[in-house]
Amino acid sequence: MSDTPEPSIESDLLADATPADTPVEVAEKRRWRGLLRFMKREGEQRDRSMMFNATVTVGTTALVAFTAMYATLSTTNRNLNETRRGARVVALVEEWSVTVADASSAIEILGQRANDLWAYGAAIEQQGVILDEALDSEATKETSYLKVRQSLAFSSAKAGLVSSEVTNKCLDKFVAMLDTWQNALNWTRSSLQVEGSVESGIAAVAMQQDNRTALSDSLTIVRNLARTELDTAGADGSSVKCSIPAEDVLWGKLIPSEVTE
Repeated sequence: MSDTPEPSIESDLLADATPADTPVEVAEKRRWRGLLRFMKREGEQRDRSMMFNATVTVGTTALVAFTAMYATLSTTNRNLNETRRGARVVALVEEWSVTVADASSAIEILGQRANDLWAYGAAIEQQGVILDEALDSEATKETSYLKVRQSLAFSSAKAGLVSSEVTNKCLDKFVAMLDTWQNALNWTRSSLQVEGSVESGIAAVAMQQDNRTALSDSLTIVRNLARTELDTAGADGSSVKCSIPAEDVLWGKLIPSEVTE
């Protein structure tokens, strides 16, 4: 195989030119040489144009593909986020519905127990009568309360897992408030049955009746927490003012000060 390049059409024409050529023939050959040069330049420009167009086509195709992929991924992410949010809301509804129900039951039973102790204390104070059935009723209700309190411990813990940190802190205050009432009622019942402390017990039942609104107010706060958590899908419960009193403050409102000092 020879390394010598094949002669072009233009070189062939030049080689064919001889001194004997007529002016017409020389002009014709020049015209052909010009035409060949023009065709050569056009071919090179066409090749460059085709390469440029191919590059643009590839780049455009890649850009369109990337845009489509990004849009698909963005849509997928949004769908995943919506799916997660939906699942979180479902969990919030399930857990908070149980928590609110348990909280309502606990508040109701505590109020009934306070009424029974008040009736027992009022019977002693006003008529000197020992109303044993009131104490029996209160003791029965305490058994029911302890069952509800145990259920609330589980339901509030589950609700807290899918709720914001602010809401968890408020739930803890609510549970502590219930335990403070439980301890205050137990103290009152014991005082009413022990000679020498009956007067303190009677004073305690009066204080507890005066502060019954604290029970209903705390339940309202829990319900507002539940609604807020559902609205924000468990992201933020800070819009609810958690005005549940601290344990020591509440204790001072339920038990006579001479006892707490």
